[in-house]
Amino acid sequence: MFVDSSAFLSILKDSDDAALLLEKIKGSRRPCKTSSGVRAAVVMALAESRADRPGVSAEGVETATEIFDALLKALNVYEVAINPRISSDGCALAGRFGNRTKHPAQLTLENCMALAAAEYLRLPVLHSGAGFDRVGKDDLADWRAGE
Repeated sequence: MFVDSSAFLSILKDSDDAALLLEKIKGSRRPCKTSSGVRAAVVMALAESRADRPGVSAEGVETATEIFDALLKALNVYEVAINPRISSDGCALAGRFGNRTKHPAQLTLENCMALAAAEYLRLPVLHSGAGFDRVGKDDLADWRAGE
């Protein structure tokens, strides 16, 4: 399973679906994966949410990085790099399902990069929120086929 930033942030914020997300990660037969793009999104969001004023600080980013690293270790989630193919596919997915298109998913660029990484690794995406659910199997099959 590929863990998206929305899932990590729900876990860190102890949202309503946090326990279910944790159960899915811990119950996975193989170690879950995430990406360096997800790391950036989670660390920056966490640093900003913990700041006492708008924006982030170097110290806040350092602390958020330590929290995220500890979470990855505790959950046995491995991080993969974004290679040129994933990056290219992420841009292509954003052109189909992104928040600058008319597609109902309205995924962010970061979500499209996560979806591209999951597709590259042939893993389902673990997420929190409805955006990914609005990308149907037929949508992805058409994208894979180049239609």
